[in-house]
Amino acid sequence: MFFDTDIKGDQLPPKSLCLTFDDGPGPRTLALGRFLHQVGVRATFFAVGSHAEQAPGVVEQLVAWGHLVGSHTHTHPGLVALACAGGDVVGELARADAVLRSAISGPVVYFRAPYGNWRGTERPGGPDCPRSVVAGLLNRTELARRYVGPVNWDICACDWEFWERGNSGEACAAAYLAAVEEVGRGIILMHDGSEDPAARAGNRVDDAVRELVPVLLDRAYRFVRLDEVPQVLSAAMASEP
Repeated sequence: MFFDTDIKGDQLPPKSLCLTFDDGPGPRTLALGRFLHQVGVRATFFAVGSHAEQAPGVVEQLVAWGHLVGSHTHTHPGLVALACAGGDVVGELARADAVLRSAISGPVVYFRAPYGNWRGTERPGGPDCPRSVVAGLLNRTELARRYVGPVNWDICACDWEFWERGNSGEACAAAYLAAVEEVGRGIILMHDGSEDPAARAGNRVDDAVRELVPVLLDRAYRFVRLDEVPQVLSAAMASEP
């Protein structure tokens, strides 16, 4: 089922975190997934279908390491604008599903909207609409029987801006450490790929995570996979036919 409101992780216990990565697979995805597997952290990768097509075997390897793979559409459009323009929102998920489904074990596929773009606004600069035109379209399809979304996030330090500027992984890790300490719990958003060539080429997410995760573990944070987050579990149960 696709819900009107975002699914977050702020009901996790204090010092509990869920690592998620968007826009991959990218050039650093395998190194990132391998490192996390080695330190016993299971992450979630919201893959773009067209990127997965260009990186055969990567999503399957992530699953073999115990990570979760979710959908981030096939070409990464803003879904509200696409829906309002009469574009093929359903096709964006269906095409990604055809690429990713063989690598996803279990009955549920978790979905994150590109840019977190899910509801329009009632007026320019105003609050979000209470209902999602995107959810309305998708819930009329067979996809709604297997999908749960939209999964959002609680913690983000805009890692893509570091990659666009050519900054180091260490600098990015420091920003995320500060953001985690401020919020204290929840779903973390990072990126292992990008539609932007500069951000893709400059991506050092594996370096950032190698810096960040050991420090957080030393500070008694624990990591859970997305399907262990209370709100995600509740959404999955509500989606059962």
